[in-house]
Amino acid sequence: MKKKTFEISNIQSVEELNHLSLKLNEKEQVSHIKVNKDSIVFHCLDIDTLLSLIQSINKELVVKEVVDGKKREYDFAKRKERQYYFMFKNMLTEDDIYVLVERIEQDRRYQNVRYDAQNKLLLLTSSQRDVLSLLRKELFKINPSVEIIEHHRPIRSQDVFNQKFLHMYMRIGILLVVIALALVTSKDDTIITPILWFVTVVLLGTSLLQKGWGDILSKKYFGESLLVFIAMIFGVVSGAYIETCVALIIYELSTPLLNKVLERSLHKIDNAVEMPETGIRYRDELEEKVSLYDVEIGDILIVKPGETVSIPGIVDKGVSAMSTYSNTSTYEPVVVKKGSHVSSGDVNVGESELYIQVDETYESSNYMNLMNIASIAPVYESKVEKYTKNLAKFYTPVMIVLGLLLGFVLPMIDFEEYSSFIHVGAVFLVISGALSSDQATSLGMLAGFAKAFQNGIIVESSLGLDSVNAAQTIVYDRFDGVEVTNEELSLFKKLSHMGRSLVIYNDGPVALEDDQYKIYNDLTNEEKLATMDSLTGPVVYIGDTFKDIELLQKSYVGISRGGLADPKVVENSDIVLIDADLNRVYETFVIARKMRTIAVANNILTVVIKIAMLVTALSWTMVPLWAIVLIEILLKAFVIRNSTCIL
Repeated sequence: MKKKTFEISNIQSVEELNHLSLKLNEKEQVSHIKVNKDSIVFHCLDIDTLLSLIQSINKELVVKEVVDGKKREYDFAKRKERQYYFMFKNMLTEDDIYVLVERIEQDRRYQNVRYDAQNKLLLLTSSQRDVLSLLRKELFKINPSVEIIEHHRPIRSQDVFNQKFLHMYMRIGILLVVIALALVTSKDDTIITPILWFVTVVLLGTSLLQKGWGDILSKKYFGESLLVFIAMIFGVVSGAYIETCVALIIYELSTPLLNKVLERSLHKIDNAVEMPETGIRYRDELEEKVSLYDVEIGDILIVKPGETVSIPGIVDKGVSAMSTYSNTSTYEPVVVKKGSHVSSGDVNVGESELYIQVDETYESSNYMNLMNIASIAPVYESKVEKYTKNLAKFYTPVMIVLGLLLGFVLPMIDFEEYSSFIHVGAVFLVISGALSSDQATSLGMLAGFAKAFQNGIIVESSLGLDSVNAAQTIVYDRFDGVEVTNEELSLFKKLSHMGRSLVIYNDGPVALEDDQYKIYNDLTNEEKLATMDSLTGPVVYIGDTFKDIELLQKSYVGISRGGLADPKVVENSDIVLIDADLNRVYETFVIARKMRTIAVANNILTVVIKIAMLVTALSWTMVPLWAIVLIEILLKAFVIRNSTCIL
């Protein structure tokens, strides 16, 4: 049975996005997962088996099947009318909003449309699942600079106070009373003091306790929230009352900080693989900036010098040179004029702008095909990710056992002698959570794919880019019947200095000789296959034509440098180069090596700092708990941020 492509959208937060992606990763039938800003794209055999899982996370999530660029919605949650509240950013005048209201009032999908000018609030009722995205698209047509955002509750001052601030003030009041009582009784040698501080920790860590309880219900007994909360209890038992509360406050405040760092890292990755969404349309002798999704067949788009053709069509006006390598594998620019056909992906390398009458939609263009190839790249875990996760699986249980042994078992045996180790047990539990480099490693792999995409290197398999590092031999199959160029000789020199054996298959008109690498002249395909069997270790093969498919399949990593001209070649390649610059071959190895280096460096840094904290805790049993929490947070933020430095 063939897997289908699905998209989950209407994801409301980064936490929900991460939770959903982790849940999908646990399912064996799910593959090709691509996490975007507010959506997840994946492949699976049977979506019906996943609907209950998706619905349990959020009933408002929208599931769509993607077929030939079109999305068909799965309405697994019963449709019902819902009241929506929207506000606007970058709004200079309300005229644009009134135009929007006038348009959606005529749309049957929306009812009770009303604009509250006093509160700058748009209200409407609808049974649609994707109201926000529909309104964004409509507002973009009116004014692209205005942004619409959704509020999930009515914006009324009395509601905000009653539902949010009153509860918050009550909690703060109770917390202050409990802290005051704890401070007053702190000089008394009674059990009341630790009880009051225990209540303080519970009040401060309510959200932490809720997350921990949720992890238990989900059978995640090693969840970080639960472990940190137990560590804080150990801190109270050890008598470090104030520093435990400070540590808990720092940990709670760190959550939005880490989410922000993670969000910025994901944003960098998204920006690197972001496809163009707007173009310049020429209509009635006027130029207007429009969404490419709204361009219809017959419209005229302007492609200026240096710009790429987004939607294919016929040149209506203008003469210029076009680089068509990504579609034809031809290095020489082609001069196009009125009546010439241009494809999406062609680059205007001339000096004149072109007016192109489009003959396809944006969804069916090669650009979207390119994005589809890039979006399904992370199929399998890389070797570094597997190593990091295996290390985390071993590390966390060991640290928990040691933490409980030091903080609970030994004091139970002899409290007077081992009471100080309760504090050490708290430190062990704080740093027992999954290695901070675990998530950073996965981000680093995605950043590597994104960097490659920026450079015209399309990774079709997540193992493709990572496995380049394991190759011991590089086989470069030259272009058939073409004389060797200085550019190629320069590439051979770079490849031969990468610590791997370099083999050249020369099918050119002139035989080549060089002492720095092996050269095989005029071999048949069968001879090339036989030669590959005799080469040392994993082989990276670099080819470009249909006759190279068997060689691409036989290699450990297959790299095709012929662009998207031949779908069969693309299908059988792990990495596709769509840029005419031969140096992209060398850059593929450089990006792969840098991606691996960053991941290894993050892992080493994490392990070294963890060991340093353990040694410090064992040698100085009363190391401040807040200092350990702060170091742990800074370490997480650093490795997550560092994971995308390749961009």
